[in-house]
Amino acid sequence: MDPILVFLIVGSFAMSAAISASQLLKLPEEEKPSWMHGSSGNTKVLLAGNLFGLVLIATIAYGIFHLTWWVPVACLFVTFPVIHVVILEKLLGAVRGFWLSGFIALAGTPLLWLFW
Repeated sequence: MDPILVFLIVGSFAMSAAISASQLLKLPEEEKPSWMHGSSGNTKVLLAGNLFGLVLIATIAYGIFHLTWWVPVACLFVTFPVIHVVILEKLLGAVRGFWLSGFIALAGTPLLWLFW
C-alpha cells in the first residue's frame, strides 16, 4: 500500500477523533450524552482522546520516515484539521465523529505497523 494513503487515512481520522474528544469534554453537562455523565465518562473520553493523540504521533513519525519531511508537517497543521472541520464535523457531529473516527484510527494503526 502506498505510504501516503496510509498516512492520510490514519492521520486524518486520528486527529479528528482527538479533536472530537476535546469537544465532548468541553460540552456543558446537560448537553453531554448519557454515557458520559459522571466522572468515569469524562475519564474514558479523556483516555481515548490521549490514545488517539498517540496514534497521531505514530502516524506523523511514519510519515516522516516514509515521506518527505514537509508532507507530515503540512498535514499536521493544515490538511488534518481542515478535513475534520470541513468534512467530518459537519457530517457526523462530535459524538458520532468521536466513535467513527476513533474506530477507523484504531483499525488503521496495524497498517502503520505492517507497512513500516
